[in-house]
Amino acid sequence: MTEELIKEVKHIQKCLVNKEMTGEEWEEKMEIIRKLEDVSTYLKDALGRGVEF
Repeated sequence: MTEELIKEVKHIQKCLVNKEMTGEEWEEKMEIIRKLEDVSTYLKDALGRGVEF
């Protein structure tokens, strides 16, 4: 399940990266992408410790 969550987070990030935005929307998009990367890293770390979600 955790591996599936990681794949979904990466998919969402890719969709956001490909979406054209400018100005304030672009800044918000980049912040969301960074937060999703944090989630992905957390899930990978948890998976490495044997924690499943």
